[in-house]
Amino acid sequence: MRIPLRDQLWLLMDRPDNLMYINCLVWFAEIPDWDEVTRAIQTRMVEAHPVFHRIPVRRGRRWYWVDDPDYDISNHLVRSRLPEPGGRAEAEAYIAEQMAVQLPKGQPLWRAEFIEGYHGHEGEQEGALILFRVQHGVVDGIRLTQLVLGLCEHEDDSSLPSVGRDLAPSGGGILGAVTGAGAGLAKDSWGIARGVTGATLRFPLTLARLARDVAAPGRTLTRVPTRVVESLTDNINAENRTANTYRGVFRLLFEPRSPELSWSGKAHAEKKVSWIAGLDLAAVKRVAKVHDTTVTTVMLAAVSKALTEYLDTQGDRRVSDINLMVPMAVSAVGDELPEELGNHITLILMRLPLWVDDTDELIEAITTSMTRVRYSLEPHVNFATMLTVAVTPGPVAHAVIDLFANKTVGQLTSVPGPVSTVSLAGKPVSGMLGWVPMSGDQALGICIFSYDGTVSVGIATDAELIPEPGAVAGMIEGQFTTFDGWYDED
Repeated sequence: MRIPLRDQLWLLMDRPDNLMYINCLVWFAEIPDWDEVTRAIQTRMVEAHPVFHRIPVRRGRRWYWVDDPDYDISNHLVRSRLPEPGGRAEAEAYIAEQMAVQLPKGQPLWRAEFIEGYHGHEGEQEGALILFRVQHGVVDGIRLTQLVLGLCEHEDDSSLPSVGRDLAPSGGGILGAVTGAGAGLAKDSWGIARGVTGATLRFPLTLARLARDVAAPGRTLTRVPTRVVESLTDNINAENRTANTYRGVFRLLFEPRSPELSWSGKAHAEKKVSWIAGLDLAAVKRVAKVHDTTVTTVMLAAVSKALTEYLDTQGDRRVSDINLMVPMAVSAVGDELPEELGNHITLILMRLPLWVDDTDELIEAITTSMTRVRYSLEPHVNFATMLTVAVTPGPVAHAVIDLFANKTVGQLTSVPGPVSTVSLAGKPVSGMLGWVPMSGDQALGICIFSYDGTVSVGIATDAELIPEPGAVAGMIEGQFTTFDGWYDED
């Protein structure tokens, strides 16, 4: 089977110092029956999705999935045990060590590791972990989550929360969506004209804003062009698709490398991980209600404040914002996974404000940033760019990938999980989370995941650039208690 270009790109993004693997962790308060877990993986994952017994083979300039004649599931299932005392510290160190290990070449690109000796949960019994590692070319993170949940038994018939949206919901593909957007061009142009007119009438204020943005801390001369465009388009309605598309494409082309801070530098193979587990989702929803926003925006506000605190502790100069690479689904995830999994995502550059003390002001800035992406063709343009990069010669593709990745500090994703408890091999799943891969010289990956009334956050870092991800995790967790509504009663 010919590998689609959207998957071929992720295969090419592997590099020794930043493996393009998605890592998903499931933990239990009791040890499940590993034979039952193996049967579930064999029947619901491997047999249902042939890519798990295929290997990528290059023929000319294209890649193909080819059945592995020597496939044996035992090559992909590993049993291990944490060193004593088997707490969170030992689990984090072990998982970080595994994240730097490349899967064997010539075999299907996945592994599931059954890890015993875990005592980092609240129960008194010995618990266990399952660590899934899958190369991104096989499947994207949203569908991997759905795949892992498909191994489980659900206590009720409730479906997973809807994830993603079709970039071209009316049909006609991405090109059709771009063509159809022309229908709103006249309306958008009128909005742009009004925005420019307003900027002209408020010229002194607009000029002051331009000067402030360009002269803000961390702004080098290379950042002037994008700041000028952003300051001008700030006068245009945040739902103006044409203006937002120009703004997004301009940033994609001309945004410079991420500013030099304590976490800047060349990537290293060694990684470190940490995580937050058990955040009360109901409390996060209360905060969202108080600030008239969404759970995702509240989580991003906590990340912003935590990263601000981290940079402050490192003695870094103030920067008004950073860029994060955020995956966005290009098609809605249905209840049933297709036989051929693959990647159905694009990537966007999200501007995350920093050093904003007022929570309402911070939430408004994040909301506006997300709205501009939603009402634009930036995801479509980025998706087309990714497909183009996939067919370029290897050295050129790697250079382009690094160019775009290094405009950002790291990657961030948010995935909603089931609202009730699920079980695997008869044992309740205590929690789930993931760690997103990094690319280029990115130093940080953050994955937000909700499950059974709680929120977990997985933090992965370059061991040299951010040596203490646990400190970042603690800072994120500590921000919630400062938000209005956190301690309110339902």
